[in-house]
Formats: sequence, C-alpha cells, structure tokens
Amino acid sequence: MFAMNLALQRVKVYVKFGATAITVLLIALVVFKNLGLTANVWFFHEYKDVGVLWLILITAVCAIIGWWGVGKLYTVWRDLKELKQAQQVQRHTQDQQRMAAELAEREKRIDEKIRRSISDDAPNEQA
Repeated sequence: MFAMNLALQRVKVYVKFGATAITVLLIALVVFKNLGLTANVWFFHEYKDVGVLWLILITAVCAIIGWWGVGKLYTVWRDLKELKQAQQVQRHTQDQQRMAAELAEREKRIDEKIRRSISDDAPNEQA
C-alpha cells in the first residue's frame, strides 16, 4: 500500500515538473518570438510603436489585478450576505426571547388568578 502511494506521488511530482517546464518553455517562446515586434495601440490616445512584450506584460498585470479585485468584491458581497443573515437570526432570537418573556408573564398572571380563585373558594366551603 505504501509503495503504491509512493509511486503515485512520484508520478504526480513528475507531471507537475513537466507542466512547469512546458509553461516556462512556452513563456520563453512567446518572449523570443515577440522580442522585436511593436504595435500601434489606441487606449484613449494613439500610441505608436509600443513593444508587444510591454503590452503582454501590462495585460497580464491588469488581468491579475482585475481577478484579485473581483475576488475581493465577491468576498465583501459574501460577508455582507452573512452579516444580513446573522442580523436576521439575532432579530429572530430576540423576538423569541421577547415572546417567551411575555408567555412567562401570562403564565404567572394565570397562576396568580388560579391561586386567588382557589383561596377565595376555600373559606366558602368551610362555612
């Protein structure tokens, strides 16, 4: 059993190493192929002869920052939703406690009425 886990772990490590090596080679290929290329870009103003590698780098950085920002917004939205649920649960708990107190007060008054009724009836039966 242990040898099987070790073999699977070894395969997993080699697959990860191969994927990393392929990724590094692809990045190197993109850099090498675009080393001397330029492009004209319009982004609220026309920019002439911008290096393609700079465009790729700026696009990658903006994509990463955008993805991070969307993740943060989602986290804030989820936290806000959880906060609303917690507030609703707290209101529900407070309502239950208030109703329990009201019921206890009613029960106390009913018990008191029953005691008075019993005490009022007791002297009449002795006479």
